[in-house]
This record gives sequence, structure tokens and C-alpha cells, in this order.
Amino acid sequence: MEPITKPDWQEAKKRIDAWWHGEIIDRAVLQVTAPKRGPSPEYAALSSSAGITDPVQLMRWFTDPEVVMPRLEKHVEMTFWGGEAFPVIFPVAVHLVAIAAAYLGAPYRPVPGSDSAWAEAIIEDWGARPPLAYNPESSWWLISKKLLEAASPRAPGRFLIGVPDLNGPTEVVALLRGTERLLVDLLEAPEAVKQAVEEANLAWLRYWQAAIGIIHQHIGGYIYWIGIPSDRPSIDLQCDVSCMVSPKLFEEVFLPSIEQQTRWVERTIYHLDGPDAIRHLDALLALPRLSGIQWVPGAGAPPMSKWIRLLRRIQAKGKLLVLGCEPWEVEILLAELEPEGLCLQTSCSTAEMAADLLAKVPRWTKKRRWVTA
Repeated sequence: MEPITKPDWQEAKKRIDAWWHGEIIDRAVLQVTAPKRGPSPEYAALSSSAGITDPVQLMRWFTDPEVVMPRLEKHVEMTFWGGEAFPVIFPVAVHLVAIAAAYLGAPYRPVPGSDSAWAEAIIEDWGARPPLAYNPESSWWLISKKLLEAASPRAPGRFLIGVPDLNGPTEVVALLRGTERLLVDLLEAPEAVKQAVEEANLAWLRYWQAAIGIIHQHIGGYIYWIGIPSDRPSIDLQCDVSCMVSPKLFEEVFLPSIEQQTRWVERTIYHLDGPDAIRHLDALLALPRLSGIQWVPGAGAPPMSKWIRLLRRIQAKGKLLVLGCEPWEVEILLAELEPEGLCLQTSCSTAEMAADLLAKVPRWTKKRRWVTA
């Protein structure tokens, strides 16, 4: 994990390593990115497919290594990676959310004019559904494999390689069945849903292992869309459909797969998204092997600095915290939260603004009582 595009990578790595252990060296972890030459249409086009409306061109944008790699490498070069932000590329774009559904047979395609993908449900009858198992010959997996194989040899000394956004097994099953029908099934056929989630969970693990196996032939470390590198096995956990179910159903049907993932993978960060997900927080905090929580307030919700009570509740249970915030919130969050196990992620319009923000952190840090002279 030695990207030459980040001169201070050794110092940053030490802070990241301490963070994973719930400790600090001198301050909380702060990841700051910015376009080196300021915002521009060219820079935006490197990470967004929203301006592409032609389906053929869009597929090439996502799946052709000769198109994907130059674009990703240019994005790394044009980005200021400040603090503990590490240069990273995702050969399988994070916009291809829950791509594991495609690996398991769902017709899947990027949506023209947007940064999203669409999956067609394939489970019509639980009694006649296809097996949800790892298939190394899946067409979308072969695309992903080709992209990872093209990117990984180019990574050493330059950037890290992120795994595809496999999402969680419950999200995958929701795509394969259709969310509305799945919610009805939770009441009428919960055992069928449980079995499908268990199968999807094992497939999730196998695809994660396969992706890591390709990457580790050329570069070490683990990183995923949340953006925190680890020298030990690490991955994100998700269950956004939980926002639409009761705590009882969540704990009976969904929580077992999440707990299983925390036993499979040494370091896990759960993506808690939106106020409706808070009802499940206590059950998640009770998982002994869950490393941390990424809290996302969701669209239309108050900004991160308005959730201090919730964030303190998470810290009180000894879990790591990953928080995306606006630059103006950094000082507030540093003042209100414990620094151990705290990771703040933000972006600025220019590299100069990002550097200025990082320069202020030592001064803000000295205001805290836990810092000694």
C-alpha cells in the first residue's frame, strides 16, 4: 500500500491503522479530496456517467477496459488526496450498485442519463426460483473480472484497487424478487426469504473473495466504496431495505446474515442510511464483531452536525464512526465527538481549500482537553 501519488502516505497509513484499533496518534482521521485544478466539466465527467445518453457508449464507459482505465487514472492524477484519503480506483464502478444481483442472473444495465443501474426481477415463484450461487461464468462477473485484471497490474506504487459494490444479500434478494413483493413475502413466506438471503450471502462472500483474489496478485490491502483502506480483510455491510421493516422482522430475517458477515470478514463497517434505519441501531450495536457504523442522514435530513446525540450513542458502544460531512462541519464534529475511532470524510472545491482545512485541524485539536502539551 504505497501509492506514489500520495507523498504523505506513510503518515496517513499510521493514522488509519490507529483508527482501526480505536486509537489516535495526534488527531481523528480526516479524509479530504478536491480537484487539483478546481471544478470543471472535464473533472466531473471522469467520475459521472450522467451526461451519457447513448446506451452503447454508456456500456463502454462502464465495461471496456480501454475506456475505463484511462479515465480512472486521469481522475486519480487530477485529484488532491488530503489527510488520510488514499488514491483509489474502482474498475467496476460504484454506480453499479448491488451488482451481485447481476452476477446471480438478473438482467442488469446502466441507465442512460443517470449515475445508476437497473436490475430486472427474476424470482416469480419461490418454489421454482434459480439457485443463488456463485457462478464464475456469469456474464457480468466476467466483465468485472476483466476490468479488475486490467487495473490491478497498473496499481502498484500508484493507487489502491477497490472491489465491486456487492451491497448486501438482502438488497440483492430485493432486486431479484422486487422490493414490494419481497415486503409482502416477509409476512407471508418468511422462511423462503430467509433461505434466499442465506444463499445470496454465501454468493456475496464468494464474489468478494474472487475479486480480492484478482487484486492481491498485484497489490495488497482492502478497500471498498466507503474509502477506508485496511491491511486486514475489510468490507462494508448494508441492508437498506430494513428501513421498511419492523425491528422484529429485521432481527429474525436480516440480522443473521449481517452477523454471519462479521464472522467471515475481520473488519466490517455497516452503512446505516436514513432516519428510518435508526430503529435497528441497537441490534447492530450489539453485534460483538461489527467494527463500526457509517451514518448517512439521507436526502432531506439535517446535516451531519445535527446528529451529535446519535453519534455519541454509537461511540458509547465502542464502535468506529465514519461520517461524510461538509467542510464547515469538521470543526464542530471534532469538538463534539471523541477522536478515537472517528473518521470524517469531506471534499472541497479546490486543493487550496482542502489544504487550508487540513492546516486548521491541529489548532482545532488543541482546544480539546484530551490533548496534552
